[in-house]
Amino acid sequence: MCGFCGILGPGGGPDERRRRLRAMTAALAHRGPDDDGFFEDEHVALGFRRLAVIDLATGQQPIRLDGNRAVIVLNGEIYNFRELRRELGEHGFRTRGDVEVALRLLDRDGTGAITRLNGMFAFALWEPGRRRLTLARDRFGIKPLFVCAEGDTLAFASEHGALLAGGFPTVRRLDRREVRHFLAQRYLSPGGCALEGVRSLPPATLLEISPAGQSERVYWTPPTAPRPASLAGAADELAAVLPRAVEGQLVADVPVGVFLSGGLDSSTLAALAARAVSGPLRTFSVGFAGPDAVTELPAARRVASLLGSEHHEILMDPGEVRRDLERVLGALDGPLGDATAVPTWYMSRLARQHATVALSGEGADEVFGGYPRQRYDTLLDRLGPVGRAALPWALRLAGRRVTSRLEARRGMPPGLARQLHWSRVFLPAELDELTAEPLAGEEALAELYAPLAARWVERAAADPVNARLGTDLDLFLPGDLLPKVDRMSMAHSLEVRVPYLDHAVTDLVLALPGACKVGLREGKLLLRRVANHVLPAPVAGRRKQGFDVPVAAWLRGPLREPLGDLLGEARVRRRGLWRPEIVGGLVREHLDGTRDHAEKLWCLLALEGWMCAALERAPGGPA
Repeated sequence: MCGFCGILGPGGGPDERRRRLRAMTAALAHRGPDDDGFFEDEHVALGFRRLAVIDLATGQQPIRLDGNRAVIVLNGEIYNFRELRRELGEHGFRTRGDVEVALRLLDRDGTGAITRLNGMFAFALWEPGRRRLTLARDRFGIKPLFVCAEGDTLAFASEHGALLAGGFPTVRRLDRREVRHFLAQRYLSPGGCALEGVRSLPPATLLEISPAGQSERVYWTPPTAPRPASLAGAADELAAVLPRAVEGQLVADVPVGVFLSGGLDSSTLAALAARAVSGPLRTFSVGFAGPDAVTELPAARRVASLLGSEHHEILMDPGEVRRDLERVLGALDGPLGDATAVPTWYMSRLARQHATVALSGEGADEVFGGYPRQRYDTLLDRLGPVGRAALPWALRLAGRRVTSRLEARRGMPPGLARQLHWSRVFLPAELDELTAEPLAGEEALAELYAPLAARWVERAAADPVNARLGTDLDLFLPGDLLPKVDRMSMAHSLEVRVPYLDHAVTDLVLALPGACKVGLREGKLLLRRVANHVLPAPVAGRRKQGFDVPVAAWLRGPLREPLGDLLGEARVRRRGLWRPEIVGGLVREHLDGTRDHAEKLWCLLALEGWMCAALERAPGGPA
């Protein structure tokens, strides 16, 4: 796990480009506190920060081939590097790690060989002879990569904040479509950024820039039509694949542990990891204090005791959360309204005291079908339009306000419209009322979702359940969950790996019928079958509890003061984005208990906290 950055083009001249590159690299020090490295020629400059995990002695980057024929900086891990190295042959290798293997494979077989890299990664590959720069991200967007083009200069970095540190973009205006998406869904789109002129390279995407021009392509897509399979047969296949994936992701030259909540996903991971390690497994849990808190600590303790792990836990103190709030929001590297970022920050801090790498269960809900709304929507599909119109209460199962107009909204497929609405924070009319200056309209979101809608139609024709899981893989996973875990863990220089997104696991499970994953009464059918062989029945059969952060109580209690500071009338007027009377009304109604506006207020806090941390410390605030 590391961080890298670079500048292709003049960047203001050799001295200015070098100064900007050094500032960008320094801004990534938390991602790689162990070492830094640089490469420069007349066309490109690359910077790197290293967190030493594999090949501690010789794994410094950038890594170059003889004569600087090719140079690479890579953030992440390639889990199948040993078998690829055996294929490439041992001759000429200067390191023992995974990055040189990736470099030599891409050099030998071309960038199409990226499909053979099983791992989490983002990289920049420079080939001086061709004057070609290749930027790429892994299949699911586990590792980040931001890009900013200005004139004849292209800048890129593992974090948006590194671009800002280097003075990119020079003019800083909020992207009003992305802000609308954020306030609607609590996260930015997977290819978007809160600032105009900056974008996130989408998952499974390869971008090439050379004198011949620029090309961008998606190098991997999940299967559309499922293959025939039975639940029992698929469970047998998964029981063979998943343990190998977990074992492969335990490989490191530093201590490794597991995030353990006590739920199905993390408990299964921990059980498989405990079988693969020598000595006790390290496990980590976080809980909440206070009368309104719901904590999973007792469940995590039971699993840790069962596995005999070296267990560490932390009980979050609301007063400490108040003191750390702006640090947490700033470390998110962009607005993210998912309050579970806070416990992830504290659990990462705890884990880093005992390990350098941790396994996490991210991706299981999207791959195996773990969200209740996925089951609700399966039922609603079966009801059809007439049944849905006759049973409007069904559309309120998740506590959301839904109107029949959603099914005709902007020509979006009805099932996709419902799926996006389950997690909607601000409704369209509420956004129009909130903003002092109009954001991009709902039409702009419809344009953003057009490719998603096309994929939905194709997937739903083959398997409606898989269509829902695929949309979560396309949108929620890379937009919310993976950035949250990456930023919160890297704030503490901790590498987090996600075995449920291992290629062998996803190649198997994504090609299975939805009926193997989601039933009308229960989700994760397939994973539960496997868990029954490694965990006691009460643990394997435990219902999904969710990581419910007591945001509503926090905002009325320990976070009341920062709420007033960040969303007070004076600051809102100075920012000029929102109508002060609307924000003030949300705050008053929440504090006096008239309404629960916790989700809305947390999103506004997250956006304001990011702007304070990232933009007000750099020249040129948002317009």
